[in-house]
Amino acid sequence: MNFIDILKRNIKKLTKSDVKVIILTIIVIVSMLMPSNYIRKEARHGKITEIENKEGEKGQLSRSKGKVKILNGKYKDKVIDMDNLVSDKTYHETYAKKGNEVLINIEEDDKGNIKKAYIYEVVRYKYLKGIIILFLVLLSLLGGMQGIRSVLALLITTYAVLKILIPLIMVGFNPILVSIIISIGVSILNLLIISGKNKKSYAAIIGTLGGVMVAGIIALISSNILQVIGLTDEEAQMLIYITGNPKFNFRGLLFSGILMGALGAVMDISMSIASSMKEVKINNPDISKKQLVKAGFNVGRDIMGTMANTLILAYAGGAMYTLLLISSYKLPFERMLNQDVMAAEIIQALCGSIGLIFTIPITTLAVSLIGIDKE
Repeated sequence: MNFIDILKRNIKKLTKSDVKVIILTIIVIVSMLMPSNYIRKEARHGKITEIENKEGEKGQLSRSKGKVKILNGKYKDKVIDMDNLVSDKTYHETYAKKGNEVLINIEEDDKGNIKKAYIYEVVRYKYLKGIIILFLVLLSLLGGMQGIRSVLALLITTYAVLKILIPLIMVGFNPILVSIIISIGVSILNLLIISGKNKKSYAAIIGTLGGVMVAGIIALISSNILQVIGLTDEEAQMLIYITGNPKFNFRGLLFSGILMGALGAVMDISMSIASSMKEVKINNPDISKKQLVKAGFNVGRDIMGTMANTLILAYAGGAMYTLLLISSYKLPFERMLNQDVMAAEIIQALCGSIGLIFTIPITTLAVSLIGIDKE
């Protein structure tokens, strides 16, 4: 049997729902991958054809000279001599090298001629797009139709965060209210896309929303009691300057981060419990509600330890530079915990884990009350 025959056979198996998911996924992917004019308007691309680095004290790069061929704009194909001042670059990993594509800034004189040019970033977004595409393709190929559903759910989540949540917070909407609405919408859409319209999905949605809300409430109470915002003074001032809002709700932003951070793990655990309880019920139709609930709790206990570990390690990994920086001061343990940024990281990790714990009984009880669809 050749590839064409296999493809035809699989296409015949597709339901109307599957076709809708595939079409919607293609539309979302194409719209998100369409080239943006923003970068090309704001920055000129160039390619380094020659470069000469000069190291200063302690092996740090103090100055870099080279030739750069401009790839876009009115100076396209023009090769210019450039001084790349990199006195702030204290690590070799970000040094520009020959052949690198870079973003350059060009200053013009009154006559429109190039007065000065310098590199300010190596181009990275093109390679990141490639990695993202690879991830989505692998997820679709290995997961089949369920993988495509997962891709669609992931794209919807990404769109909700980047195109709805962040812009609304930036223009002054309450981060707490916006985050709650986004969490509810993302949870419902994701679980319905992945698992379909059935009682298992409804129970998982209830468990997810319950767990996330518990995490958010505890986070809000904790951040108010501990008086933390999770940002340094410089970061807070920068946000105030960018948004133009001197009354920016920083604790609301921390709440939003905790909700978004816990949402994925909570959805995972709620769906795992609901699916496991469904299998138990299918394989043992005469099982009592009490025994079904007990089975759900047993599954939840097994998942709880690893998922809590996953969440805490994820936050620890994200805060690695902060942890290293604070540890380098060799502060006493109590002083280290007392730092605003450190306290905020601990709150995020623990509140998310507490939300996971509450997801188990909420999902288990939801399944027992709603019931299971008959196969």
